[in-house]
Amino acid sequence: MVNSARPQTSDFTLEEYFAKDVQTNLHLFSMHVRHVKGTWFFPSHEHFQYEINYLIEGCQEFTINGNTYNQQAGDLLLIQPGEVHFNRSGNEKEFTYFCLHFQIDDGQLLPVLNGSNQTYYPCDSPMTSKVLPHLNRLIEFSKKNVSLQVSDRMFMLSELFQLFGTIADELTSEKERQIDPKMNEQLAFLIAEKIENLVKNTHIHGPVDEDRIGIDDIAAELGISPAYCNRIFKKRYQISPRQYLSSLMLQKAKHLLMQKELSIDHVAELIGYRELAHFSRQFKRWTGASPACYRKSITD
Repeated sequence: MVNSARPQTSDFTLEEYFAKDVQTNLHLFSMHVRHVKGTWFFPSHEHFQYEINYLIEGCQEFTINGNTYNQQAGDLLLIQPGEVHFNRSGNEKEFTYFCLHFQIDDGQLLPVLNGSNQTYYPCDSPMTSKVLPHLNRLIEFSKKNVSLQVSDRMFMLSELFQLFGTIADELTSEKERQIDPKMNEQLAFLIAEKIENLVKNTHIHGPVDEDRIGIDDIAAELGISPAYCNRIFKKRYQISPRQYLSSLMLQKAKHLLMQKELSIDHVAELIGYRELAHFSRQFKRWTGASPACYRKSITD
């Protein structure tokens, strides 16, 4: 959430943009490259971390929850926490694999990771092709024998987050490809309805806090990512959800400004703005005129 305790600078600020306060906790338990003999095996086990296993060379037999995968060089496995798994050589010859175990507390990423029921991605799959550049760079980090310098550590973490972002994008795309087009139509309609209710409720109740509910919250409520929400809505209505929200807010603002008994401060509050200056700047961006000038033009 946005920090509502930030200094009020409306008397001095001409224009400003705020990114949301991001809180993500990442615990990387291990990340390693291992070259093993053909007789090597790891006994059946489970753990509470997510695991990414990428086969660099050779052949690996990997059993997850009773399903056995014959993993070839270049194939990728995504293993959920709590899944029982066992791995060994697939042909009794040496093989090399890269593996990382992690836990992440992120309100947008976790539903995407947990919503996938696919484990195995062959080397020619879209998922593997897209994450491979990140995996290769992480493999290089893993091969460093000395402790990482601060800059290396930050670059490694950056690569990890890019890997997670790429995985999330592809999992979302997979979900989109599997959904019936009619369901996308229904979702787009539901998004529009929730945006309309958002504007209506703001008018009735006023702003609840500085960061009133928005498009990302609507997407989370529907169990989809903001990017997916944007794609299906734009495909149906030819504008983005945020543009639709802005158009409804502008329409509501114009309607309220026609009511002379309402002060402009009150109109701003009914639209969802705590500060008149912020509302005035936004209205001018929408229309090219200030709220006062607009009111004068329609009432003269």
